[in-house]
Amino acid sequence: MDWNHIKSFLAIVETGSLELAARKLRVSTTTVFRHIHALEDHTGARLFDRIRGHYHLTEAGNDMLAPARQIMNCFETIGTDVSGRDTSPSGLVRITAPTSFSYFLLPEYLSDFHKHFPDIQIDLLSSNQEFNMTQRYADIAVRVSLHPPEHLVGTEVRELQWGIYGAQNKSFPENPDSLLSEAFIGASGTLASYAPYKWLERQLRTHPVHHTDDLVAMAQLARADVGLACLPSDLAIPGLRLLRTLPEITANKLWVLTHPDLRNISRIRETMRWITRSLRNEPRLTVPTEIPNNSA
Repeated sequence: MDWNHIKSFLAIVETGSLELAARKLRVSTTTVFRHIHALEDHTGARLFDRIRGHYHLTEAGNDMLAPARQIMNCFETIGTDVSGRDTSPSGLVRITAPTSFSYFLLPEYLSDFHKHFPDIQIDLLSSNQEFNMTQRYADIAVRVSLHPPEHLVGTEVRELQWGIYGAQNKSFPENPDSLLSEAFIGASGTLASYAPYKWLERQLRTHPVHHTDDLVAMAQLARADVGLACLPSDLAIPGLRLLRTLPEITANKLWVLTHPDLRNISRIRETMRWITRSLRNEPRLTVPTEIPNNSA
């Protein structure tokens, strides 16, 4: 088994087709078929089922997927170390990002990025869970944290301030302190343990009727006028307006990070630069110093 077998395996996983995999790798379909056959002989298991012309992973193939990606990453790292520097901005880049960034900000950044770097393919992994960067399940992490993991390197992009938000077209008390007497959407599950919501629980003068364990859901509920919401600036979605800033709550820090072994690979480096610059200059993440009149 060599890395060409792994490349063929991953190409079929990505395209679902022997022909498209061969086109992607710029080899013949016979070559890709031979690689998969050799890989199945080596593992002693069938890796794909062909259903109506489409290749689907078997249970054994699915078990092999994560190790195969790790093997490919190792070969890429070795190639980078031997050559001294990867100078061609092409290939796959896996980005993990919180759902708020994946839904509302990154798509337009990546659309512009593709126009400048058409040979870089992006796999956007939208999750609020932390991926294991050491095992290379992702190449770049957009993370919100006071302190990034010590095993990752990158850039602190900016701070994300907290505020109280309400539905765009509804009237609210002009006195900011009076807002704490309004109906709020409460936090549940893990979200309830976050410091901002513990602070809010102590300040509210009425108990929330509705709760959620997800920030995106909280923002959408506030937009639907279910109640007010305590949110960081990355959740200031269209249909919401800022009613009060919350300097009492420690601002979040936004980071763009990668594994030290990947930072000099050109496709990783260029993608990180683009995302960092885009997020740093994003006006939607900036909380105004003065709140406009709250009357609708």
